[in-house]
Amino acid sequence: MAEWPPGGDWTLTAWALATVDVTLFVSLAVLVAHASGALGDLLAGLNTVLGIAIFAYLWVLVGLAVRWVLAGASLGEAQMRVLALRGVAAGAATGVAFLLGVVGVAVVPRVFTTTLEPLSAALITLFGVVLAAPIGALLGLAFGLLDVGLSRLAGAVAPGRGESATGPDRR
Repeated sequence: MAEWPPGGDWTLTAWALATVDVTLFVSLAVLVAHASGALGDLLAGLNTVLGIAIFAYLWVLVGLAVRWVLAGASLGEAQMRVLALRGVAAGAATGVAFLLGVVGVAVVPRVFTTTLEPLSAALITLFGVVLAAPIGALLGLAFGLLDVGLSRLAGAVAPGRGESATGPDRR
């Protein structure tokens, strides 16, 4: 029987890295939206519950991706190439999964409640996936490199204290 959820147990390392990655990503997205002047329009369509739900959905996706990357190798001991490839794959999968969640919540109901044609919804999804996969892959690579750097910094600053981010995860 397949293991669920994939990637092993939630470790302190996985929780911490997923939280840092999502918080940094959302902060940068808000900064870019503010700098472009689009933040007001974006926030006008959100409420607190929806904002928290989007953040939580993204955090779960990133958390699963981080766990999957960590399940394959320890950040401090694995070859950078292996971690980079796993980060790219996990980022692409996370980007596509996030897009499909947004389509499922925002586009599919409009097919049933407005004049949006199912073919149009399918094309929106197809083009979105074509964009989400490479963007997610690039973000996965960038955040993977950040995670390795943070892990090695933590190992250098506090070696041997509690759960080591650079060695095998301990319980």
